[in-house]
Amino acid sequence: MSFKRGLAGLGLGAALTIAACGSAQAAAIDVVAYTTGGVTVIDFEDVASTVYPGVTYDGLLTSRGAVFGERFQGQTLSTVTDIYTGAPLDVLSGAPVGPLSLVAGAAGQNLAVGQDGLTANLVPCGAYGCSNPNGYGEGAFAVLFSGPISYFGFQQLFGSGPGLTTVDFFDTSGGLIQRVTVNTVGAYAFARAGGVKDIAGVSVFTTDPGGLSYDNLVYDAPAAASGGGATGGVPEPSAWALMILGFGGAGAMLRRRPRGPGLAAMRTAG
Repeated sequence: MSFKRGLAGLGLGAALTIAACGSAQAAAIDVVAYTTGGVTVIDFEDVASTVYPGVTYDGLLTSRGAVFGERFQGQTLSTVTDIYTGAPLDVLSGAPVGPLSLVAGAAGQNLAVGQDGLTANLVPCGAYGCSNPNGYGEGAFAVLFSGPISYFGFQQLFGSGPGLTTVDFFDTSGGLIQRVTVNTVGAYAFARAGGVKDIAGVSVFTTDPGGLSYDNLVYDAPAAASGGGATGGVPEPSAWALMILGFGGAGAMLRRRPRGPGLAAMRTAG
């Protein structure tokens, strides 16, 4: 499957840290080259989407054999302050309870699937909500796979540079395999040391002040044959209304946001 967006201009960020779960032992997760060859690509083209503010999903979202929510059961959701606007940015902490399971965020604050004018991408929504420019891209997300995997990656879109993205890898019991922190600009991939297939789920949050969306997530377990769709929730009526209005009407609804670059570029296009 050819992926939708070339890596030209994305680049691999240079700085990263790996926080081992417990001691000074060798890393359980290695940062490796991002590739779409021989893996499942989650491009979000199999679910409903539209331009900003996208189609809002209040329940869990299924795409290409993986299921998405705000966090895992047992994780704690808190916030830090956006340095540009004072808006809250989602932060995840704590240990999930086993067996690993997903939790959706509050209504209007969970996930959206938006379009950047070319393709669909996943937009986690923060405490201000998907329809507020200060919440769009400020949230956390978690993904649960249909079976254990050993390879996972994603493209980060519209990152403004400052801040970090934190990626936590969990096994089926909710145990932390490793926490990895990377820059907020670029495409990243991660592989389990020794090729061990025990990654059941991954959670992601960012402190990028511009907010992030995510596209072309990749993993090495086969996708479910049934394809994508929403699970545990449907798009809000207001989101469907935006789809009916069309790209022009949706673009006219955008308002400018006094913040750094990043997803603001999507929100102010029109």
